[in-house]
Amino acid sequence: MDTRTRALDLARHYLQTLGFNGFSFQTVADALGIRKASLHYYFASKEDLGMALIQDYRTHYENWARKNASLPALEKLELLFVMFNKIATDEHKICPVGVLTADFNSLSKPLKKKILEFHLGQRAWLIRTFKEGIEQKTLRKDLDIEATAELFLSSIQGGLLMARLRNDPKVFKDLCKNLLKNISAP
Repeated sequence: MDTRTRALDLARHYLQTLGFNGFSFQTVADALGIRKASLHYYFASKEDLGMALIQDYRTHYENWARKNASLPALEKLELLFVMFNKIATDEHKICPVGVLTADFNSLSKPLKKKILEFHLGQRAWLIRTFKEGIEQKTLRKDLDIEATAELFLSSIQGGLLMARLRNDPKVFKDLCKNLLKNISAP
C-alpha cells in the first residue's frame, strides 16, 4: 500500500473515532513513521487531506449506490442500514458526515461545501429510493418523501451516536428495523 493510501486510511480512522479536530497532520505523519514535511508531498494541508477524505467517502458511497441500483427499494434500504451498521460495530465509529457536521463550525468554507454536497447526494438517493418503493408498493403510499428522507438521515446519525454512547451497536440495528417497519406498506 502506498503512503498516500495509508495516510487516507489512518486519517479515516482518526476522523471516525476522534473527529476532524481530534487529530493533526502530525498525528498522521507520526503513525506513518514519516516527517510531517513528507506528508505534505501527498496533501498540501490537513484541509487538503479532509477534502480527499470526503471525496473518498463520496466515491465509495456512489459506487455502492450504482452497484445496488437495480435492486428493489426495500432491499436497497436494508443494505444501506447494513453499510452503516458496519460503522457502528467497528470500534464504535460514527459516519463521516456526522463527524464533520459536529465539527462544522470550525471547518473551512470549501470543506463545508464538500460535506454538504455529499449529504445532499445521500438525501437525493433516499428520495429516489422512497419513490421507487412507493411505485413498487413496498413502501407506504402516504409517505412524505422529503420528510422521511430527513428522518432517515437524522436517525442514522443519531443512532450511530447512541450506539457509541451506550457501547451497544444493537441500538443502531434496532433503530433501523423500526424505521423500515414504520415506512413499509401494510
